[in-house]
Amino acid sequence: MGKLNVDIIVKADRIPEPDHPFYTDTLNIFPGGAATNYALSVHRLGHGSKILAKIGRSPIVKSLMTQLAEEGVGLDYVEEVDAEPNLTVIFLREDGRISMIRKKTHSLIPTPEDVSKMRGMFDVIHFASVPPTSVIYDEGARLVSYDPGPYAAEYGGEKVDVIYTNEVEYGRLGSRIDAKLVVIKRGSRGAIVLGDGIECEANGLKVKVVDTTGAGDVFDAAFNVKYSQDETVEEALRFAITASALKVERLGGTASPTLEQVEERLKKNEVKVICR
Repeated sequence: MGKLNVDIIVKADRIPEPDHPFYTDTLNIFPGGAATNYALSVHRLGHGSKILAKIGRSPIVKSLMTQLAEEGVGLDYVEEVDAEPNLTVIFLREDGRISMIRKKTHSLIPTPEDVSKMRGMFDVIHFASVPPTSVIYDEGARLVSYDPGPYAAEYGGEKVDVIYTNEVEYGRLGSRIDAKLVVIKRGSRGAIVLGDGIECEANGLKVKVVDTTGAGDVFDAAFNVKYSQDETVEEALRFAITASALKVERLGGTASPTLEQVEERLKKNEVKVICR
Protein backbone atom coordinates (compact mmCIF):
# COMPACT_ATOMS: atom_id res chain seq x y z
CA MET A 1 0.00 0.00 0.00
CA GLY A 2 1.46 3.34 -1.04
CA LYS A 3 2.25 5.23 -4.21
CA LEU A 4 2.61 4.51 -7.90
CA ASN A 5 4.87 7.28 -9.16
CA VAL A 6 6.68 8.36 -12.28
CA ASP A 7 10.44 8.09 -11.71
CA ILE A 8 12.74 10.12 -13.96
CA ILE A 9 16.33 8.98 -13.48
CA VAL A 10 19.14 11.14 -14.81
CA LYS A 11 22.83 10.47 -14.27
CA ALA A 12 24.35 13.74 -13.09
CA ASP A 13 26.76 14.55 -10.28
CA ARG A 14 25.66 18.17 -10.27
CA ILE A 15 22.96 20.51 -11.53
CA PRO A 16 24.39 22.41 -14.55
CA GLU A 17 24.91 26.14 -14.35
CA PRO A 18 22.62 28.34 -16.50
CA ASP A 19 23.58 28.40 -20.19
CA HIS A 20 25.96 25.44 -19.76
CA PRO A 21 24.55 22.42 -21.64
CA PHE A 22 24.98 19.09 -19.88
CA TYR A 23 24.91 15.69 -21.56
CA THR A 24 24.33 12.32 -19.95
CA ASP A 25 24.15 8.71 -21.08
CA THR A 26 21.29 7.97 -18.66
CA LEU A 27 17.90 9.68 -18.72
CA ASN A 28 15.05 7.20 -18.33
CA ILE A 29 11.44 7.01 -17.15
CA PHE A 30 10.38 4.10 -14.91
CA PRO A 31 7.40 3.07 -12.81
CA GLY A 32 8.26 4.26 -9.32
CA GLY A 33 7.25 4.64 -5.73
CA ALA A 34 8.15 2.41 -2.81
CA ALA A 35 4.93 0.38 -3.07
CA THR A 36 5.49 -0.22 -6.78
CA ASN A 37 9.10 -1.31 -6.27
CA TYR A 38 8.02 -3.60 -3.44
CA ALA A 39 5.09 -5.18 -5.32
CA LEU A 40 7.16 -5.93 -8.40
CA SER A 41 9.95 -7.41 -6.29
CA VAL A 42 7.53 -9.64 -4.36
CA HIS A 43 6.08 -10.90 -7.64
CA ARG A 44 9.51 -11.74 -9.05
CA LEU A 45 10.33 -13.60 -5.84
CA GLY A 46 7.39 -15.93 -6.34
CA HIS A 47 4.49 -14.35 -4.44
CA GLY A 48 1.36 -12.78 -5.84
CA SER A 49 1.10 -9.03 -5.29
CA LYS A 50 -1.42 -6.22 -5.69
CA ILE A 51 -0.90 -2.49 -5.29
CA LEU A 52 -3.33 -0.30 -3.36
CA ALA A 53 -2.67 3.22 -4.64
CA LYS A 54 -4.19 6.29 -6.28
CA ILE A 55 -2.86 7.71 -9.53
CA GLY A 56 -3.32 10.96 -11.41
CA ARG A 57 -4.71 10.89 -14.93
CA SER A 58 -1.76 10.83 -17.32
CA PRO A 59 -0.79 8.96 -20.50
CA ILE A 60 2.65 8.39 -18.99
CA VAL A 61 1.17 6.76 -15.88
CA LYS A 62 -1.05 4.51 -17.99
CA SER A 63 1.97 3.42 -20.01
CA LEU A 64 3.89 2.57 -16.84
CA MET A 65 0.89 0.67 -15.45
CA THR A 66 0.80 -1.40 -18.63
CA GLN A 67 4.39 -2.45 -17.95
CA LEU A 68 3.47 -3.56 -14.43
CA ALA A 69 0.36 -5.42 -15.58
CA GLU A 70 2.25 -7.25 -18.31
CA GLU A 71 4.71 -8.49 -15.70
CA GLY A 72 1.89 -9.77 -13.50
CA VAL A 73 1.48 -7.20 -10.72
CA GLY A 74 -2.19 -6.84 -9.74
CA LEU A 75 -3.63 -3.36 -10.32
CA ASP A 76 -7.20 -4.15 -9.20
CA TYR A 77 -6.97 -1.63 -6.34
CA VAL A 78 -5.29 1.21 -8.21
CA GLU A 79 -7.73 4.13 -8.41
CA GLU A 80 -7.43 6.84 -11.06
CA VAL A 81 -8.39 10.33 -9.84
CA ASP A 82 -8.44 13.83 -11.31
CA ALA A 83 -5.06 15.02 -10.10
CA GLU A 84 -1.54 15.47 -11.37
CA PRO A 85 0.62 12.35 -10.94
CA ASN A 86 3.35 11.98 -8.34
CA LEU A 87 6.73 12.61 -9.96
CA THR A 88 10.26 12.00 -8.70
CA VAL A 89 13.42 13.25 -10.37
CA ILE A 90 16.34 11.08 -9.28
CA PHE A 91 19.88 12.39 -9.73
CA LEU A 92 22.15 9.38 -10.07
CA ARG A 93 25.83 9.84 -9.29
CA GLU A 94 28.69 7.86 -10.80
CA ASP A 95 29.09 5.89 -7.56
CA GLY A 96 25.43 4.85 -7.56
CA ARG A 97 24.30 7.20 -4.78
CA ILE A 98 21.14 9.16 -5.44
CA SER A 99 19.39 12.42 -4.60
CA MET A 100 15.68 12.93 -5.15
CA ILE A 101 13.35 15.82 -5.87
CA ARG A 102 9.72 14.82 -5.33
CA LYS A 103 6.46 16.36 -6.49
CA LYS A 104 3.77 15.01 -4.18
CA THR A 105 0.02 15.26 -4.66
CA HIS A 106 -1.62 14.87 -1.26
CA SER A 107 -4.89 13.56 -2.69
CA LEU A 108 -3.02 10.51 -4.05
CA ILE A 109 -2.12 9.20 -0.59
CA PRO A 110 -4.36 6.26 0.35
CA THR A 111 -6.57 7.05 3.34
CA PRO A 112 -7.36 4.89 6.39
CA GLU A 113 -10.79 4.32 4.83
CA ASP A 114 -9.17 2.98 1.65
CA VAL A 115 -7.09 0.57 3.72
CA SER A 116 -9.97 -0.55 5.94
CA LYS A 117 -11.91 -1.78 2.90
CA MET A 118 -9.19 -4.40 2.36
CA ARG A 119 -9.39 -5.94 5.84
CA GLY A 120 -9.13 -9.71 5.88
CA MET A 121 -8.28 -10.00 2.19
CA PHE A 122 -4.50 -10.44 2.19
CA ASP A 123 -1.88 -12.63 3.88
CA VAL A 124 0.84 -9.97 3.92
CA ILE A 125 0.27 -6.21 4.01
CA HIS A 126 3.13 -3.76 3.54
CA PHE A 127 2.75 0.00 4.03
CA ALA A 128 5.40 1.75 1.95
CA SER A 129 6.43 5.38 2.53
CA VAL A 130 3.00 6.60 3.60
CA PRO A 131 1.98 8.65 6.66
CA PRO A 132 1.42 6.60 9.82
CA THR A 133 -2.21 7.76 9.86
CA SER A 134 -2.75 5.44 6.86
CA VAL A 135 -1.33 2.41 8.70
CA ILE A 136 -4.17 0.12 9.85
CA TYR A 137 -3.26 -3.16 11.53
CA ASP A 138 -5.11 -6.19 10.15
CA GLU A 139 -5.45 -8.96 12.74
CA GLY A 140 -6.32 -11.44 10.00
CA ALA A 141 -3.03 -11.05 8.12
CA ARG A 142 -0.01 -13.30 8.65
CA LEU A 143 2.28 -10.28 8.52
CA VAL A 144 1.83 -6.50 8.57
CA SER A 145 4.92 -4.38 7.92
CA TYR A 146 5.69 -0.69 7.54
CA ASP A 147 8.55 1.27 6.02
CA PRO A 148 7.82 4.91 6.91
CA GLY A 149 10.63 6.38 4.82
CA PRO A 150 10.28 10.18 4.91
CA TYR A 151 7.44 9.89 7.46
CA ALA A 152 9.60 8.32 10.19
CA ALA A 153 9.49 11.45 12.36
CA GLU A 154 5.67 11.37 12.28
CA TYR A 155 5.40 7.77 13.50
CA GLY A 156 3.40 7.68 16.71
CA GLY A 157 3.53 4.03 17.72
CA GLU A 158 1.11 2.53 15.21
CA LYS A 159 1.15 -1.26 15.63
CA VAL A 160 2.80 -3.48 12.97
CA ASP A 161 4.67 -6.78 13.03
CA VAL A 162 7.83 -5.51 11.31
CA ILE A 163 9.02 -1.94 10.89
CA TYR A 164 11.80 -1.14 8.40
CA THR A 165 14.10 1.88 8.71
CA ASN A 166 17.55 3.09 7.81
CA GLU A 167 19.90 4.34 10.51
CA VAL A 168 18.79 7.98 10.29
CA GLU A 169 15.09 7.06 10.35
CA TYR A 170 15.62 4.74 13.31
CA GLY A 171 16.83 7.70 15.34
CA ARG A 172 13.68 9.60 14.45
CA LEU A 173 11.37 6.80 15.61
CA GLY A 174 12.51 7.18 19.22
CA SER A 175 10.95 4.89 21.83
CA ARG A 176 7.51 4.81 20.22
CA ILE A 177 8.02 1.59 18.24
CA ASP A 178 5.23 -0.98 18.52
CA ALA A 179 6.51 -3.89 16.43
CA LYS A 180 7.67 -7.45 16.90
CA LEU A 181 10.80 -6.77 14.85
CA VAL A 182 12.71 -3.64 13.92
CA VAL A 183 14.91 -4.00 10.83
CA ILE A 184 17.61 -1.35 10.44
CA LYS A 185 19.02 -1.25 6.90
CA ARG A 186 22.63 -0.04 6.65
CA GLY A 187 23.32 -0.18 2.92
CA SER A 188 26.67 -1.72 2.05
CA ARG A 189 27.23 -2.49 5.75
CA GLY A 190 24.33 -4.92 5.90
CA ALA A 191 21.47 -4.80 8.38
CA ILE A 192 20.46 -5.27 12.02
CA VAL A 193 17.28 -6.89 13.36
CA LEU A 194 16.10 -6.15 16.90
CA GLY A 195 13.19 -7.62 18.83
CA ASP A 196 11.38 -10.84 19.68
CA GLY A 197 14.15 -11.70 22.12
CA ILE A 198 16.95 -11.57 19.55
CA GLU A 199 19.51 -9.20 18.07
CA CYS A 200 20.89 -10.18 14.67
CA GLU A 201 23.55 -8.43 12.62
CA ALA A 202 24.41 -9.26 9.01
CA ASN A 203 27.19 -8.00 6.78
CA GLY A 204 26.60 -6.62 3.28
CA LEU A 205 27.79 -8.00 -0.03
CA LYS A 206 30.47 -6.34 -2.14
CA VAL A 207 28.95 -5.45 -5.51
CA LYS A 208 29.48 -3.00 -8.34
CA VAL A 209 27.02 -0.26 -7.51
CA VAL A 210 25.07 1.09 -10.49
CA ASP A 211 21.94 2.58 -8.88
CA THR A 212 20.70 2.35 -5.28
CA THR A 213 17.15 3.48 -6.17
CA GLY A 214 14.64 1.05 -4.69
CA ALA A 215 17.22 -1.15 -2.95
CA GLY A 216 15.50 -0.66 0.40
CA ASP A 217 12.13 -1.62 -1.09
CA VAL A 218 13.61 -4.80 -2.54
CA PHE A 219 15.11 -5.59 0.87
CA ASP A 220 11.68 -5.20 2.51
CA ALA A 221 10.04 -7.41 -0.10
CA ALA A 222 12.64 -10.17 0.16
CA PHE A 223 12.62 -10.19 3.96
CA ASN A 224 8.82 -10.38 4.04
CA VAL A 225 8.75 -13.21 1.49
CA LYS A 226 10.91 -15.40 3.74
CA TYR A 227 9.62 -14.24 7.13
CA SER A 228 5.97 -14.73 6.12
CA GLN A 229 6.86 -18.33 5.22
CA ASP A 230 8.03 -18.94 8.82
CA GLU A 231 11.70 -18.90 7.83
CA THR A 232 14.14 -17.80 10.54
CA VAL A 233 15.27 -14.21 10.89
CA GLU A 234 18.75 -15.34 9.87
CA GLU A 235 17.50 -16.81 6.60
CA ALA A 236 15.27 -13.81 5.90
CA LEU A 237 18.24 -11.48 6.43
CA ARG A 238 20.52 -13.45 4.09
CA PHE A 239 17.85 -13.50 1.42
CA ALA A 240 17.00 -9.79 1.75
CA ILE A 241 20.61 -8.59 1.68
CA THR A 242 21.36 -10.71 -1.38
CA ALA A 243 18.25 -9.51 -3.25
CA SER A 244 18.97 -5.84 -2.53
CA ALA A 245 22.64 -6.28 -3.52
CA LEU A 246 21.55 -7.66 -6.90
CA LYS A 247 19.22 -4.69 -7.33
CA VAL A 248 21.94 -2.06 -6.89
CA GLU A 249 23.85 -3.63 -9.79
CA ARG A 250 21.02 -2.50 -12.10
CA LEU A 251 19.38 0.74 -13.20
CA GLY A 252 15.95 1.72 -11.88
CA GLY A 253 13.94 1.07 -8.73
CA THR A 254 11.97 -1.69 -10.45
CA ALA A 255 15.09 -3.58 -11.60
CA SER A 256 14.67 -6.22 -8.89
CA PRO A 257 15.99 -9.78 -9.24
CA THR A 258 14.03 -13.01 -9.67
CA LEU A 259 13.89 -15.80 -7.12
CA GLU A 260 16.24 -17.91 -9.24
CA GLN A 261 18.78 -15.08 -9.47
CA VAL A 262 18.80 -14.56 -5.70
CA GLU A 263 19.15 -18.27 -4.99
CA GLU A 264 22.02 -18.51 -7.46
CA ARG A 265 23.87 -15.59 -5.85
CA LEU A 266 23.32 -17.11 -2.39
CA LYS A 267 25.24 -20.18 -3.56
CA LYS A 268 28.19 -18.03 -4.58
CA ASN A 269 28.30 -15.42 -1.82
CA GLU A 270 27.83 -16.07 1.88
CA VAL A 271 26.08 -13.44 3.98
CA LYS A 272 27.35 -13.78 7.54
CA VAL A 273 24.63 -13.39 10.17
CA ILE A 274 25.29 -13.34 13.92
CA CYS A 275 22.34 -13.56 16.31
CA ARG A 276 22.50 -13.10 20.06
